[in-house]
Amino acid sequence: MNSFNSLLLTAFVLIAPVHATASLRFTVSNPNPVAVGNAPVIVSAATFPGFTFSDANYCIKVNGKKTAYQADDLNGDGKPDELVFLVDLAAGARAKVSLSRTRRKPVAAEPQVVASLIRKSDTGEWQHVKEATSTRNDMYNRMHHHGVAFESDKMAYRIYFDNKSTIDVYGKKEYRLELRDTWWYPTGEQLAEGYGDDILLVSGWVGVGSLKGWNGRMQHIDKFGRRTQRILAGGPLRTVVESEVEDWEYEGTKSKVTVRYILYAGHRDVIAEVRSDHSLKAVATGVQQIGGGELISSPTLVGSWGSWYPQPDTVKYAKETVGLGLYMPAKMGGQQHTDGVNNLILAPVKSGEVLTYYFTTVAAKENKQPVQDAKAFFEYLAEWSKGLEPLQIIRK
Repeated sequence: MNSFNSLLLTAFVLIAPVHATASLRFTVSNPNPVAVGNAPVIVSAATFPGFTFSDANYCIKVNGKKTAYQADDLNGDGKPDELVFLVDLAAGARAKVSLSRTRRKPVAAEPQVVASLIRKSDTGEWQHVKEATSTRNDMYNRMHHHGVAFESDKMAYRIYFDNKSTIDVYGKKEYRLELRDTWWYPTGEQLAEGYGDDILLVSGWVGVGSLKGWNGRMQHIDKFGRRTQRILAGGPLRTVVESEVEDWEYEGTKSKVTVRYILYAGHRDVIAEVRSDHSLKAVATGVQQIGGGELISSPTLVGSWGSWYPQPDTVKYAKETVGLGLYMPAKMGGQQHTDGVNNLILAPVKSGEVLTYYFTTVAAKENKQPVQDAKAFFEYLAEWSKGLEPLQIIRK
């Protein structure tokens, strides 16, 4: 598959209730009109009622070939509750899957994604943590790279731990993991060796895929009781991180809103899932215009392409040419709005349901990057959006 693999939702399951079991056989089908690569298949109690999880090793075969998987504890009870593995499927193609417990070591997966949340201790030392929280807007400078960061070989993102909660982007020349070496801030020597760097000046804008409030203009989340960032999964096949705010004073009520961001191996695009304990009439997300560059806008797909300095220091830093895109399925009820340089989609969040959208980034400085202008990038976005329909899992 090429480097622009589509990001898929948790696979949709066509299944009848089953009795408790430790092994499974099913078929995976790609309903999209385009091929998909590194598409996730997720085995959970929700997708397979009756499947019993354990700490045992598993053997997963796709069309008879063993494949690596990742076991994640997403609800924090100390036990795995999801198994995820990745498949490549042509448009309309199917694959047969078998899953069983084994005493043998599972197929090893090389780390292809990582996440980091690094906090300064009271003694001034940097410490890797899984969760950080505060009741005040005081964490931005207490966190290395100003908040949680996550990366694949294609792209890296960070979420500011402040009222803006904006998503910023780190682009790469070479397709590899870099944050463990650069910690987001490459040295001059590392830049000379071909390492990537920050490619987007987000300022007070929407960045790419950031969640904001809306009252006729885009609003930051500045009235809240507690803000938390956490890492739920850190690889090797996917990262799952969350940015959560409690008692957000918005639309006349206090709500707990959690945004979960998922990045899969081999992907540059991210899935965002928004949950709220109160229904909200409209939240905002989208992409920002870059240096007065070109835009596309619709109720489901917004994009931007342009060149601008990634830092306020325009002497030390050269302009970066970047493409940003965001897709929201039509069933989410989005509406496009432009607010200054913010190319937005507004959508409701219903209590007990999930607002889902996807965002992606392309940097012109990538050595293997075939998209070099706005026209080609917007064509890529249109093609990318065709490959986001969930895989179907069929069990007879």
